Amino acid sequence: MECLDANVVQDMMSGTLPAAAMQAALEHLDDCEECRLVVATVAREATDVPPDGAPNPVSLNETAPAGERDLKPAGMGVPIGRTFGRFTIIERLGAGAMGVVYRARDTELGRDVALKQLRRPDPAFTERLVREARSMAQVNHPNVVAVYDVGVTDDDITYIAMELVEGTSLLAWQQQRTVAEIVQAYIAAGRGLAAAHATGIVHRDFKPDNVLVGRDHRVRVMDFGLAATHAPPRSAVASSTPAVDLTVSGSVLGTPAYMAPEQFQGGHVDARTDEFNFCVALYEALYGQRPFEGGDFDQLAEAVTSGRIRPPPPGARVSRSLRAIVVRGLSVRPGDRFPTMDELLGELGRDRARPWRRVTYVFAALAVLLAVGFAASWVVRDRVTDEIRSSFDATAAQARRTITLYRDQFDVMSNFVDVFPVMTEVAARHDEADFGLGAPEADARTLEELHAKLASTTWDLARRVGVRTADTVIAVADYKGRLLYTSAAPTRWGADITRLPWIASAISAGGGSSMNIVRYDDRVLAATGIVGDRPPAGLAIVFTRTVAVAGEPRVHFLQVIDAESLLDQIRIDPLTRLSIRGLDGTEVGDAQPTLEGNATRTVAIEDYAATRVTGTLVMTHARDPMLELFPGSRTLFALGTLAALAVALLTGIRARSVAARS
Repeated sequence: MECLDANVVQDMMSGTLPAAAMQAALEHLDDCEECRLVVATVAREATDVPPDGAPNPVSLNETAPAGERDLKPAGMGVPIGRTFGRFTIIERLGAGAMGVVYRARDTELGRDVALKQLRRPDPAFTERLVREARSMAQVNHPNVVAVYDVGVTDDDITYIAMELVEGTSLLAWQQQRTVAEIVQAYIAAGRGLAAAHATGIVHRDFKPDNVLVGRDHRVRVMDFGLAATHAPPRSAVASSTPAVDLTVSGSVLGTPAYMAPEQFQGGHVDARTDEFNFCVALYEALYGQRPFEGGDFDQLAEAVTSGRIRPPPPGARVSRSLRAIVVRGLSVRPGDRFPTMDELLGELGRDRARPWRRVTYVFAALAVLLAVGFAASWVVRDRVTDEIRSSFDATAAQARRTITLYRDQFDVMSNFVDVFPVMTEVAARHDEADFGLGAPEADARTLEELHAKLASTTWDLARRVGVRTADTVIAVADYKGRLLYTSAAPTRWGADITRLPWIASAISAGGGSSMNIVRYDDRVLAATGIVGDRPPAGLAIVFTRTVAVAGEPRVHFLQVIDAESLLDQIRIDPLTRLSIRGLDGTEVGDAQPTLEGNATRTVAIEDYAATRVTGTLVMTHARDPMLELFPGSRTLFALGTLAALAVALLTGIRARSVAARS
């Protein structure tokens, strides 16, 4: 059996070596002193405890980061101060199954390097180390450990000089890191792999132990010892390294825990194999466990080749989108993985919180717009509301003044009419038949004579003293409430007006004045004939004064004006519409209280004593439709602002959560 290589030694130490292979390895150790020395050295270094009591980390990747290994005198026949070409050994940094790593001084360039020396002279190991050096030397990338030189001493010791990285392994670094930090570190390592792929090199053994994180926080991939050289893409510079086929049937290269199905099966290996290794390591870093479970080599191989991925552990803070990317990279068939490492890195580097963040921005902007709309509505509509309120206040005051003026003018007119001789006759006359002094026919003739006098009286002067409207009606009735004259129907007389409630009240009270708003076609008013034989439509304002002598009503003087004429005197704002509404709901004017968006106010119209409401003045003002698109718009703006802010807040929290888990 050939001597044990690094992977066999590592599998033996980790317990993942198959039973048959383990038995063969143990039998080989019985006969090979050199392999026993290698295994003993690795076991010793894995269990050595430095003075501070902390376990000494050991990696089987041979290239240990400076500061992470125990510092021991150079061993294996290589003393401190020995020279390898232009490199002088300074101190021992660590060891692996294949060799020992030292800090050495490049005497020509005046810099420290990491110098790896094979444990024993062996043509196969030498060839492998030289191949590693040539592979790494082709890749000039900040995320790949730089190789400076490779050589063999006169006593057949093979060495490779490379960049000395002060830092720690990615495996140690990724402990207690956030998901975002881990993803960024692996993206950097992936760029190193992608650079190698661009030159036709496949790493074949990517794992966190083969990645260093320097004190400068730069991530570097190393140990291309298992790399195979393939034809580079047409755009790449042609490689001078000869093609080497390491996919020998039945052989297994790579660390089992991170190997792809094709590595277990001895199939074709390409850049997508590195992608699988990369995703296994990333899965382990994100979830704290590897994606495939197996107690030994055979179980692990069966899990990997069948694609049996473990479910996420409870409480894992990894987004579903990130997991989907990693799981795709773990596909059993290479064709189901990402076509290139660059595409995988593009997906990993994509801002997976961006859709949520975009929603946050949209709803935040919407909230701002709604808030501006709410504020504008609040300010402008309040200003408009104040203007409408001022208009209503002014109109109401004008209404009170106008109604008072109408009443005062009626009083002046009635006082003026009282001095008319005919009115004196009306006030002084009694039916003689009531006292037994004459016949009713004589009283009727007297009443007819009074009617004729009243009809022939010129009332124009009285109208000029009173309310000046073209359709003013003047009417006179005697002490018994018998209509003697109405200007609306000059030939009509004799009707009983005591059926009018306010006349009956005046008679009961022994006199007084009143103002009433009533429909022209009111049954009782129309029956009296005061407003003529064909009353117009609408509302009439009826002023009445009952003159009493010694507490006895003697004459009733009435003035009827159209209610709409009052509106003409009240209106001071053309934008404020007005109507007068009677007690029965009849309304005249142009107010629109039922129209949506209109501001409305009502003012009571009272009689002389201000103890009885006779009607209502209705005021409406249309709001600008640009300020009042619909009823309750201000409330809707406020609720919309709050809702948009809530959505923006929730999506912002979600975006932060996704970013933290991606």
